[in-house]
Amino acid sequence: MRTRQPAARKRGVRLVSHSTDTSTEGITCPAVSPRLTEWIPALLNKLRPHTERTIREHATTDPWRTSSQLLAKILPAWQQTEEPWTDDIAEAVAYTRAITTLALTYGDEPTSTLSLYHQQRYTNLTDTVTSIGTGRGPVNADLGALAKGPVALHRELDTHPTVLTLLLDGDAWTSLTDRRTGVRALAAIAVLADGFDVRLVASPRVHRHLSKRYPNWSECHLDLTASRDRSPHTDHAQTAEAAWETIRDLDTKPGKRRLLGNLNTEYARSYRDLSNDHAIDVANGTISRYVLDLEARDLVTVDRRGQHNTVQLTDLGKLAVHECLDDTDDLVHPDQRRLDGCLTATPQQSTSTVSPRRSGEETLTPDEWVAATGDPDEDAEYVQWLTGRKNTKTQLHERFTTVAHDDAITLVDAHPHSFDDGRVAYLSHTNDQTHVVLQWGGPLATLGRLAGALLSEQALSKILTPSRLGHEFEAIDDDTQAYPTDRILRRGHQVGWYSDAETTYGAWCERITTVRDRLLAQVAKLTNSDDTAARANLFEDLHGLIASATQLYHAAGIDLTTTLRVPDTDAIARNPTHLQDLCEFLAKTAPKQSVYGIHSGYRMLFEDRAAKLRRRLPYEVAPDTQLDLTMSWVLAGPTVTDLGEQITTALTRELSDVREAIADGTEHAPPLKIPVVDGTTYPAIRRAIEKIAMTHDVQWTPRERQRLVRLCLRSFSPADTHRACPYDVVESLHRALNESPTPTPADVERAAATLSPTRFRPDLTPTATKLYATLLRAAQPCGRAELINQSGISASSYDRRISAVSELERVTPVYVDGHRRWTTTDTTTADTTHPTPLLAHRQTTATERVSSHTSTWASQQSAHAWTALFTPPPMHKDTSRPMKTDSTAPDHQSPPTGTHQPTTIHRTETPPLHSKQGGETQ
Repeated sequence: MRTRQPAARKRGVRLVSHSTDTSTEGITCPAVSPRLTEWIPALLNKLRPHTERTIREHATTDPWRTSSQLLAKILPAWQQTEEPWTDDIAEAVAYTRAITTLALTYGDEPTSTLSLYHQQRYTNLTDTVTSIGTGRGPVNADLGALAKGPVALHRELDTHPTVLTLLLDGDAWTSLTDRRTGVRALAAIAVLADGFDVRLVASPRVHRHLSKRYPNWSECHLDLTASRDRSPHTDHAQTAEAAWETIRDLDTKPGKRRLLGNLNTEYARSYRDLSNDHAIDVANGTISRYVLDLEARDLVTVDRRGQHNTVQLTDLGKLAVHECLDDTDDLVHPDQRRLDGCLTATPQQSTSTVSPRRSGEETLTPDEWVAATGDPDEDAEYVQWLTGRKNTKTQLHERFTTVAHDDAITLVDAHPHSFDDGRVAYLSHTNDQTHVVLQWGGPLATLGRLAGALLSEQALSKILTPSRLGHEFEAIDDDTQAYPTDRILRRGHQVGWYSDAETTYGAWCERITTVRDRLLAQVAKLTNSDDTAARANLFEDLHGLIASATQLYHAAGIDLTTTLRVPDTDAIARNPTHLQDLCEFLAKTAPKQSVYGIHSGYRMLFEDRAAKLRRRLPYEVAPDTQLDLTMSWVLAGPTVTDLGEQITTALTRELSDVREAIADGTEHAPPLKIPVVDGTTYPAIRRAIEKIAMTHDVQWTPRERQRLVRLCLRSFSPADTHRACPYDVVESLHRALNESPTPTPADVERAAATLSPTRFRPDLTPTATKLYATLLRAAQPCGRAELINQSGISASSYDRRISAVSELERVTPVYVDGHRRWTTTDTTTADTTHPTPLLAHRQTTATERVSSHTSTWASQQSAHAWTALFTPPPMHKDTSRPMKTDSTAPDHQSPPTGTHQPTTIHRTETPPLHSKQGGETQ
């Protein structure tokens, strides 16, 4: 018979059976059933003498001071008396006080020698120690108290983890009818495993039972995979049905459904954030009970180790949210969801077009989806999420953020659909990025929409949360600790509506929402008013509110960008008043969103009111530094790049009007530079492709990236320009990435061919574009009849356009059974056999404090840059070799995007890209 050797101690859960070498040493708890109250008190009672001895080994003072020292190590939250304790913290504190008193006051003294008072006190302390975390303790706390009390204490004090051997009651586990009871017991075992070496003794029958009924827990803690008893290839329909069975009885529990639906699929959320989430609308005391029920259903996991409990969806929970809840958190059977999907399948297989909110949404393009705002006067909201809960890949978020240049105003020629209701604004947020999308509606209305979005209930519930900012905003404190947090916010960042009475998150939130609602009501009243004085006051208040909000986003470490859609750009350009409104809006709003460390840039550079200037923290200006923007800007419209000169002029005028002390050199301040960048040129497209590659970890070579840039410019540039819409580039890359983790340029062009004919190859006629797109998407060579049928054109149109399409560089004729067919090749050197110019970029930079210089939107030829880099190879195909290009060489000689030019703003142009020798312009 094999002798069982003691196993090395380590925290966690391990099985003990006849086939393992793990011993059953340590504190043993027999007959462990699924009911916590039947074995946790007994286990804690057996653990108590060991805990007391451990405390005595570490104790140096009286019980009260010792317990305080222990609490400072294992439970930092107990010292935060400004914020009410949660039940688990209160019970953990009571446990620590009680066990320390038992260890240092009573020790091993027999209870019979104690007075009646001390006998009663001893009994009460023992009851506190043995009932913690069972729901029957001093404040009826749940497993969080167990984690923050004895588990945290032993994790801190034990040099080697204490062994707990749990003998499972097989009959009790296999005959259990309420699965949630078993889940709670297993959760308790997992909590114990964080501080102890937990060893389970179970029969093979119980092994199989655990792996079948609790597969997630078993695989996580015991490595008991379900593959022993069923196929490892889980059928999705069966899994969705399991999720439905788990959640179906929540039809009468809307609060639990809202809680489940508002949990994040990527990161955990704290209890206090959930209690402040207006979309959940559940009281703080109710959150923990709801979470415990969802945990018992295997829908969420709870991390109780930190200062605040956090909750995260399990795989089953993610499936339940995706398959069994609609966007209003109502139950929907997964069969019904799949049926709806079959009836309205996405024709272009783009997950970025999926939204959980609107009927027929799968057929919408991303821009159409965004434009379909709904009516706020009915059931739509004024502030909506850009990406729905089910759109976990956040393609829409990337679509908008990728084109933005940091600390700049980016101009993008695009053709956005007008919003159904221009009053709506969108929010999109990842862990450290927030994006606002809104439509231009005049300066006052647009300011109101921006302020409403940045400080909306959605933003306060999901972005500017108590966890991110802190109970007293301590989370935004800088590393220097030079000033208290309230002084940093009030006198450094110049956050308004933050008085001595609003230094806590709750008080500030209540105040700022009151101010927000008051100002938005005035926007509705004064948008079309002739009361210039009232409008001026409102402009000032809105600018202050937005500046305070963006400073807070910046202090919290959130990159902020706003996309301003201008669908009627031509009409604005033709109307001098409307054009002036747009330019002055940017010139007066963007500089106010500036920052220098912890200091408001606007207050440093432009403010001239003495009372405001006195309310500043002292600062030092380091050499060669400048102000940053707390919010970057993107303007998107059909011909918005044509407005670059006017926007630059307005910015230059505004930024030159600095405070007199700054202008005459009496006072020093860092400069503010706000570049106006053309987002459609070669450098901008290259930058977008590189950002996508970095975000998705795509391993393109420098040569492939260069080919992708030229491909995108060729695919999306109109015939008379050499610029592409970056939104089309990002969407094509996303569609290609849905098919392959490292798509080739040919894959990207094939994905681009799924876009609208008006967006893909606009240099061709619509009929030629349809023919070429059909060829790119075809799996096999196509003949005349197939092309006519699949592209949806007439025979006469085919006959007129096929010759032009045949000249395109990827189109090649082949013969099948003696009949000519057309196909496209995927050669990797197709675009290296002809001279291709590099496209230079156009950039506008506005500077302040340069009153003696003027910025111009000038033109400058740079043909020498691409001529030197690209020389045509020999034209004899049998002997020519593709030219080796130095991928590290710059594509042009102009400065990189965003580089400040102190006197002149350059615009460079190059000849068009050409197709095959003798072919048509691409």
